[in-house]
Amino acid sequence: SSFVPKPHTPFQWVAQDGIKQIEEKQQLLVSLLRDRRISFNWHDAQLSYLEGVFARGDRRLAKVLHRAWELGCRFDGWSEHFYFARWQQAFADNGLEPAFYTERERPAEEVFPWAHIGCGVTTAYLRREYEAALTERFTADCRRGSCSACGVCPQLGAGVVDWGRQA
Repeated sequence: SSFVPKPHTPFQWVAQDGIKQIEEKQQLLVSLLRDRRISFNWHDAQLSYLEGVFARGDRRLAKVLHRAWELGCRFDGWSEHFYFARWQQAFADNGLEPAFYTERERPAEEVFPWAHIGCGVTTAYLRREYEAALTERFTADCRRGSCSACGVCPQLGAGVVDWGRQA
């Protein structure tokens, strides 16, 4: 499947590929896999793109969703019922550009629509993990080493538990 950045992860700042880039990468993989014993399946690029829009979208997308429904969008996770042109029309009718939600790198200081929802892990920790990922640095499991200061324990009142050692 295509990479779809999600909220509350270190990759929430990352741009998602556009539909054309996703399709090009899929075709490249198909062309490189010449062994008939290898089966290659992929998600539809347009569906993955919409997933990215709604994964990191804001409340303005409610009108897009409603308009898509008015245009006949139903069971869109099933490819035989998916009509991307209707979704494009729903975005256009509401004056929104899907690329705003997917194809741009987000600045570190951007306030996300989901920022008010606490998941336990701090935004500062997620940003550090993003920077670590860019430099291919590994963060050790705090249950077996030192605290990585993610924020879960103090925010949720939890103690670090190593279930592997307790068994």
